[in-house]
Amino acid sequence: MPTRAWPLWLLTMALLGFFPILNFIYWPLVLRSGVLPPHGDSISIPMFGSVLATLLVSPFILGVAWLCLRRYNPQSRLFTMRRDRPIRTIAATVIFGGTAALFVFGVVFSVVTGLRDARPWYEYLLTGYALAWVPWLLGVRAAAIDQN
Repeated sequence: MPTRAWPLWLLTMALLGFFPILNFIYWPLVLRSGVLPPHGDSISIPMFGSVLATLLVSPFILGVAWLCLRRYNPQSRLFTMRRDRPIRTIAATVIFGGTAALFVFGVVFSVVTGLRDARPWYEYLLTGYALAWVPWLLGVRAAAIDQN
């Protein structure tokens, strides 16, 4: 874990900022590949929908980050377990650790099925983005458990 909370804040901001950027990269690549129906909806719907989704989810994500990082303990370790705080440890592990495990299983499933189906490279952009949430979730989990 970092000695200060600002790397986790930077990761929080990066995760929120890169979601719309990634969608603005991904959807034009899908359009150019020719797999979308010619008489279907515009790609601007999911592109600008990602901006709207980010704006709607940002207060929640920033609130969670603030609650977990406001009393950051520099001696915290990534896989910390505190026997003197069992409820906090169990709750943070179930919520953040469980979500991180779901992201890892989803990424593994996506890569395995993608390799089997021979998907193009741009189909892994959102998979890589999902994998970037794992260190944030584990860092916030550790910070929540080891708060001063």
